[in-house]
Formats: sequence, structure tokens, C-alpha cells
Amino acid sequence: MKTILALIDFSDVSAKILDHAEEHAKAFGGDVVLIHVVPPEPLVVDFEPPAVPPDVFKTRQKELFVMRDTLIEHGVQATAQLYGGLLLETVLDQIASLDPDVIIMGSHGHGALYHLIVGSVTEGVIKHASRPVLVIPSVPVPKTHLVKAAVKKARRGAMGEAIGVLGGMPLPP
Repeated sequence: MKTILALIDFSDVSAKILDHAEEHAKAFGGDVVLIHVVPPEPLVVDFEPPAVPPDVFKTRQKELFVMRDTLIEHGVQATAQLYGGLLLETVLDQIASLDPDVIIMGSHGHGALYHLIVGSVTEGVIKHASRPVLVIPSVPVPKTHLVKAAVKKARRGAMGEAIGVLGGMPLPP
């Protein structure tokens, strides 16, 4: 995996996306490309394409560069690219241009009405991308996973073996 594309939207899931991008880059010796697309302001009634607000563009650029610099400080080769335009179309254009080995992005779990009216960038990328897409959910990890890990750890004997639930069979470490 030489190129890891991380799509950043500055939502709550962005930190998780950055963490996964760093983990993949370190595990596979790849470079991370951070991309953010600033969508245009919505039009009320006009025939010209909407403009991207310059103040939003500058603010997001600074924030994206901080993320890039954080990855670099952690020993990961990283670049950051900021674009203005329609979200899905711009993202798909950049995916085609970069041809990454994996795409990491977030999902916000909006309902069916939201998807009907607004659409879903995540859904569009999954549908059109020719590369693997790792979707990071915005929901927190359920406590059941933590409880299962704690129970598994508690079952470990003095020899470091885990005792299975059924029939006392040893579980692999």
C-alpha cells in the first residue's frame, strides 16, 4: 500500500480517519494524502455556479495542514490537498487522479430522508471507486466489545492461557 487516501470532512469522525490513516501508513510503509473538499454555498435562485466562500477555504486549509503536520511529526509521509467544488464529483475526480491503494473515509449514519434529499458521499464513493474503501463509523464503539475483552482477559490463567466457555477448551492467545 503506497498511497493511502484519507477523506477529511472535519466532523467528529475525522480524528478516527486520521488515526486509521496513520496506522495503515506505518503498517504498510505508505504515504497519506489528506483531501478535503469545501462545498459551494447553496444557491437560492441563480444560473451561475455557486462560489466557495474564501474565509471558509482559508480556515479549512489551515486545519488540514495541522493534520498533515501531525502525521509528519508521527513519522508518516503526508500531503494535504484542499479543493472547492461539488463534494462527490470532486472526490471521485481526485480518486481517479491519485489512484490510491485504499480510501479511508467516515460515515455519519444519517437516515433515509437525509439520503433522499442530500445524498451520501460515502455511498457514492463506495459505488464508484475501483479501490478498497475503509469506512469509519461515527458512532462510538459499543461497550460490549470492551466487556468481551475484559472477560477474555479475566479468563486467562496463570500460564497465560484462556479457558474457553464450552468444555474448558483452551482458546488461542
